[in-house]
Amino acid sequence: MGLVKIQTNEQMIQREYREIVTIADVLHDCKADFSMPCGGNHTCGKCKVMATGCLSPMNSEEKKRLLPEEIDAHIRLACFAKIEGDATVTLLSGKAENILTAGRMESFTLDPICRETEGYGIAADIGTTTVVSYLYPLHDTKPVQIVSSHNQQSKFGADVISRIEYSNQNGVLPLQQAIVSQLNQSFSELCQKQNISMDSVKGCVITGNTTMLHLLCGLDPHGIAVAPFTPQSLFGEMFSAKQIGLSLPEHCLLYLPRSISSYVGADITCAILASGMANKQENSFIVDIGTNGEMALMANGKLKCCSTAAGPAFEGAGIRMGMSAHAGAIDRVWVENGEIAYSVIGKEKAVGICGSAIIDAVAVFLKYGLIDETGLINQDSEHGAQYLIDQDETALRIGNSEVFLTQSDIRKIQLAKSAICAGIDTLIHECGITVQQIDTFYIAGGFGSFIDKKSAVAIGLIPEEVVSCVSVIGNGAGSGAAMILLSADKKRRSESIAALAEDVELSSNSYFMDRYIDRMMF
Repeated sequence: MGLVKIQTNEQMIQREYREIVTIADVLHDCKADFSMPCGGNHTCGKCKVMATGCLSPMNSEEKKRLLPEEIDAHIRLACFAKIEGDATVTLLSGKAENILTAGRMESFTLDPICRETEGYGIAADIGTTTVVSYLYPLHDTKPVQIVSSHNQQSKFGADVISRIEYSNQNGVLPLQQAIVSQLNQSFSELCQKQNISMDSVKGCVITGNTTMLHLLCGLDPHGIAVAPFTPQSLFGEMFSAKQIGLSLPEHCLLYLPRSISSYVGADITCAILASGMANKQENSFIVDIGTNGEMALMANGKLKCCSTAAGPAFEGAGIRMGMSAHAGAIDRVWVENGEIAYSVIGKEKAVGICGSAIIDAVAVFLKYGLIDETGLINQDSEHGAQYLIDQDETALRIGNSEVFLTQSDIRKIQLAKSAICAGIDTLIHECGITVQQIDTFYIAGGFGSFIDKKSAVAIGLIPEEVVSCVSVIGNGAGSGAAMILLSADKKRRSESIAALAEDVELSSNSYFMDRYIDRMMF
């Protein structure tokens, strides 16, 4: 059909095609790093590229997901636009994303799992949205190098269910290749930054949720998504780096920590370990507020866990103008001098809104009476004339910016916050305590570390009663993986935590269903 030129940040790639293909197909072929959170289902509007040449006409569905100025600038959605001849596709500049890498960990005695104190070890956290790798000297608990990036599997879907569906249709290999390639690149970069050879790496621990670890190992994740939700492995064992495809030296020990269940993964096991909550004689709660909404409660000597399907709304996916924490994203919203104010990452023109600011914005809209407790936009609000706009549906503008949240966006946030809060309520109920009896409320993960606690309470995301005892631990999954890497005792402890934990299945839990409906209200 024609010659396609793909301009990335680093290089120009050329491909010749003899049939009509979508831009997304071309970018997949080229293994380009671009985001398509909905996995190509034409729902998110996030796979924006600049494209010129012989392309299919823009249909109404594609058009309504783009702003007029984007259309004028030759912006197309990769999942919609088809290449019908010679064309040029330019990936939009990927500006640095604010990815949380720091995390707290309790003190421990060094005793590396590789039984060596010379050389280095790598701890990696494969998040659904981001991937972070750490290089540790085996004699120290502080990393000397850190590499982070957006998870390259995002092009196959924003959440684990989307990726499982992609795997069901196309096989697990493309997903495995994407993450293995990304990890290999990260590991190589760690060594280059430290000016060491890969041979110096003696041990490696990689954590993630159960689906992410399945995809890393090339295991079919189908059973995770259908009743009775049975994974092929819960891990907690050594693996062969060579068989997986990781470019680690042959002598390097590779360990994948144990998951608790299909939806409560090794990442929460590691976060529990890092917090030290399993070692304390108190009622401790931990929650990773993200796509999967994993959480655990230690009370009365019992450890109960669950995972809520919050979806990717908190990460900005599925939100009309949602985006990751890149330059140009609104990251804070507040009221100042009687008006809605906001800040933008990089102090650039606001082009979208990230998760932390979405929570702020909804809280401000509630305070101003722009939305009511049911989540409905109040078109009769005294401030409505200033902030109400029409974007194919009723929407609310963020201050004086061109960024807005639609009624549909607010509904998605409602559903996500209701799932998280109902999960918290259910674990508290299952353990037979009250929310007032929680001594420490740990918040882990990137999103949870950046949200404003008052805003989270205002929209009903976390209970007001726990605000005074909140402890933010950052990337607890990465910290826990590092502890396992550097201590054989902590490795054993992580395995006992996973074995002790009781998974509370929410899909059939009547209490959760009732609370989910109740918590829908703001």
